[in-house]
Amino acid sequence: MTGPLLRMDGVGRHYRSGGWLSRATVTKAVDGVDLTLAAGETLGIVGESGSGKSTLGRLAAGIEMPSAGTVAFDDAPYAPIDSTAWRRQRRRVQVIFQNPSQAVDPRLPIVTQICGAMAAHRIDPGAGRAGRAETMLERVGLGGLGSRYPHQLSGGQLQRAVIARALALGPEFIVCDEAVSALDVSVQAQILNLLQDLQAEFGLAFLFISHDLGVVRHVSHRIAVMQRGRLVEDGPAHAVFDRPQHPYTQQLIAALPAASPAARRARETARPAAA
Repeated sequence: MTGPLLRMDGVGRHYRSGGWLSRATVTKAVDGVDLTLAAGETLGIVGESGSGKSTLGRLAAGIEMPSAGTVAFDDAPYAPIDSTAWRRQRRRVQVIFQNPSQAVDPRLPIVTQICGAMAAHRIDPGAGRAGRAETMLERVGLGGLGSRYPHQLSGGQLQRAVIARALALGPEFIVCDEAVSALDVSVQAQILNLLQDLQAEFGLAFLFISHDLGVVRHVSHRIAVMQRGRLVEDGPAHAVFDRPQHPYTQQLIAALPAASPAARRARETARPAAA
């Protein structure tokens, strides 16, 4: 691979509603987005609710097709959904959603679900699957808990189990869509540290979607800011936070509590003057 792991060129996702007896309307959830993500990099996506962050994540993961533009993973456009080629790509791209309880089957033990995911992708046939599943559970801090059912795990443990299931497929790219927002603050920190450790160990790339700017700043190498379906700013995390250029980004940063009066004064000094 010579280019970025993920490339989005002029990507749009439009939803049509109404028609026939009422006037049809088109909602541009994502509108003309250009974006790249390198292997081993974390790109944070921030913006208010309804800005198009989650839709962008689904497009990036190949679980939704764009209405306009192209999405390429490892220099190849995503294949049609449910095709054999698409399934091969999807093994390399995983998604971790906000609510882990909705991402698992309540009727099956965790280890069985991880083995089922591997079976679907024909990974490690036979007894090798159970061994790999236990290894991944150990890696995320759930060693010895694979026989438990989802209701027997806490929210943080369940999110770890979902991460273990994703890791078992050997992905290169993971979309985290509000992956820690439903967890207590102390548990959030543990999961964020786990994700960063896994990134260092496996060379993972993350698209990290969150409304929490503090969390995004903690984990991201770069940050992209979305407003009404469009990217309004994209740059290194420190530059976006210390020298925001777009007025919308400035509003988001200004709403964050400063660590000290000196930090607030520095933020005000660094802010570009209004035109």
